[in-house]
Amino acid sequence: MRILRLLTGGCVVGLSALVVGFVSADRLSHMAPPPAVRATVPEPSATGSIAVPKPAEPAAAPKVAAPKVPSGFDTERLNALMRGDPILPAGRR
Repeated sequence: MRILRLLTGGCVVGLSALVVGFVSADRLSHMAPPPAVRATVPEPSATGSIAVPKPAEPAAAPKVAAPKVPSGFDTERLNALMRGDPILPAGRR
């Protein structure tokens, strides 16, 4: 009876290892993404269509300069906040 219990346990462990191996192999084989398919644009002469030139773009409006924002870290404001001073907008200092 002792040998039967040992053989049953060995079979269960062996089958479990086999299932884990097959599942791992299946997962590893499906990890690679499918190759990307590039859409090809046929030449106008191949399709029999007439190539239409692009219309000219209108002149760009002059660019307006963005307001200057101070760069860097405001340590004075951070220290004031850590002390518990009230938060005031930048225009009311």
